[in-house]
Amino acid sequence: MNKEALNYSLRLLDRRDYTKKQLEDKLNSRGVAERDIIEVINYLKEKGYVDDERYARNYVYFRLKRGYGKKRIRFELLNKGIDEAIIDKALGLQDEQADEVFLKKYELLRGKKNLKKKLFDYMQRRGFDSQTIFSLFEKYDVRERIDENG
Repeated sequence: MNKEALNYSLRLLDRRDYTKKQLEDKLNSRGVAERDIIEVINYLKEKGYVDDERYARNYVYFRLKRGYGKKRIRFELLNKGIDEAIIDKALGLQDEQADEVFLKKYELLRGKKNLKKKLFDYMQRRGFDSQTIFSLFEKYDVRERIDENG
């Protein structure tokens, strides 16, 4: 095994998590032979230092906490080289985050005019798909305020 490539990878991983693809790209840009890259990545995966599933779960958790939606997170993870099946699994575990983002904004807007439009637009800007947003409207029985004064 190429010790230099392994040591470089371990130094990178010491600072933060990387996906398999990100590490491959880093090693590739340093001119490491393809065979050595595969060997180093396999070793790191075997030891648990590189785990795309863990990376995706953490990424989804923290991005949803910051109010990002599933579509945007999916796009970002695909760009980082994460497999779609792993992304789907990670996003499925975090469905309750959509509720949290929705309810937080709903409390701020409750009783305002154009409530549904404002909520819908907010959630869509965060990357949530319309199906998710409409299901949240239904789940929390969101209705427009009826102004009795005309």
